[in-house]
Amino acid sequence: MASDIHFSPAAPVRWCHLITARTQLDESKPRAWTCELVLDNNDPKHKAFLTKLDAIFTETHGTKKKRSDKGQPWKPDKEDPTKTVVKFKALEFVREDGSKATGPQIIDAKRQPWDGSQIGNGSELIIKFSTYGWERPEGTGLSLQPKAAQVVKFTAREEQDATDGFEEQEGYSVADAGSYVDEFSDEAPF
Repeated sequence: MASDIHFSPAAPVRWCHLITARTQLDESKPRAWTCELVLDNNDPKHKAFLTKLDAIFTETHGTKKKRSDKGQPWKPDKEDPTKTVVKFKALEFVREDGSKATGPQIIDAKRQPWDGSQIGNGSELIIKFSTYGWERPEGTGLSLQPKAAQVVKFTAREEQDATDGFEEQEGYSVADAGSYVDEFSDEAPF
């Protein structure tokens, strides 16, 4: 069941993978563009958005059908009970011709195309999305599929240097590679 287009309120995000699709925990599944929107339960716009999501769910499935445990992509935050986390996910499908589906379009606050920078935790986004209702033996559910996002406030993703903690040592150096002699090579000088 496809749906209309909806917009989230501006809110902080975490685990944002909207620039490039990420491998899922179950590697047999297609890669996916994902993002968690963190809503403040005391913010009137955020509360209204959660009410809207619940209404969309009810409109899609009615009130009598059982909801799957994983069917509602908004849940209380595990670390902060004053927050609700809303999960968005769109799969990277491979078409019959071998081409891949494109991800969500990203724009900045001035509606200009995004420069490709990875979006870090704490960035504030407005997410344009569609909904997809589904029904399985364990119950019904609703998927929120991101179509586009507007970056209102940007925090760069922190990339950790994998070499942090190492100290310089005596031994092989790439800088000295021209003077390195492989003693097992057929071209060794001895």
